[in-house]
Amino acid sequence: MKTRSIILVVAASLFLASCGPKVSDTTVITGNLGADSPESVDITIKPLAFNKKVAVENGQFKAEIPKYVEGMTQLKAGKITGSFISDGTPLTISFNDDHSLNVVSKYPKISVQAKFDAFQQAMQDLQAKYQPQIEAAKDEATEDQLYDAFQNDVKKLCLSTVDANKDNVTAVSAIDNLRYLLNNDQMDSVLMTIDTSLAKVQSIATLSRSVASRKKTAEGQMFTDFTVRDQKLSDYVGNGKYILVDFWASWCGPCKAEMPNIKNVYQKYAGPEFDILSVAVWDKKEDTIESAKQQGIVWNQIIDAQRIPTNIYGIDGIPHIILFGPDGTIIKRDLRGDDIEAEVAKHVKPVN
Repeated sequence: MKTRSIILVVAASLFLASCGPKVSDTTVITGNLGADSPESVDITIKPLAFNKKVAVENGQFKAEIPKYVEGMTQLKAGKITGSFISDGTPLTISFNDDHSLNVVSKYPKISVQAKFDAFQQAMQDLQAKYQPQIEAAKDEATEDQLYDAFQNDVKKLCLSTVDANKDNVTAVSAIDNLRYLLNNDQMDSVLMTIDTSLAKVQSIATLSRSVASRKKTAEGQMFTDFTVRDQKLSDYVGNGKYILVDFWASWCGPCKAEMPNIKNVYQKYAGPEFDILSVAVWDKKEDTIESAKQQGIVWNQIIDAQRIPTNIYGIDGIPHIILFGPDGTIIKRDLRGDDIEAEVAKHVKPVN
């Protein structure tokens, strides 16, 4: 009797599973916008070239739209714009007091929207846990330990999230948060695990190109030349001197914060063995020229480079400071603060 009862229970559970909710190829949205709602809403899925205007009656609307889980769907209601995931489950949409969207799936266990919301909440919980501790740290060592612990927990959460969401935008969000926590090989490995459907997502495609570029221009590799109008990187790099190259922009606060460190290194080491080159990217030419005067840049410059060098070197954020050897070998990337002089001092003696 025991064996039969077990078999019956298993059979019953299989029957229930087969009759459970399933993801559809379309998403049915029910909107409850409340008072002062517009006469219509616009629903847009840009990658699918989908746009639909839906009438609103008595603050409510209903629409059926294509499923699209690789990215966000935009909802515009009057002056308010929000985003959600058209995940193939019935969704109810309303506005929170701050005008953000409140999206609830009828079937949260299979809803990508629910998984995305859970990941976002988990990230917020980690920040809420560590931020007060970091701010209350009494010394730099404790602060560093707490920050490292925070980053490790973020890394664990994001990696597990990618593993559980390889075909949807939740993985995209997690990978965006891993961008500065993994080295090139680690990120490459993560990108290889996700579904090919995510490869065309702009942030993923851009990151994939950046990783490939960084691997080609990693420390120990020979420099890759580029040309901006009549100037080449090879006019300065690979000609017998150590060259410190600072990729910067006039609007970039952290870039300006590094200028005193760069200026100190220039005054101390510039000479027969060492020089500095500033490369202005993502900036207006006239703004660069004015800011360079204000910052006291007297060393060599390439201006108005825009994305030419940053695409080649896989640079996602600035400042990005690279030390090149006399033959053009990339010695060290992403130098900041005191590490700039410390690295230069390993190879060059002060001239003053």
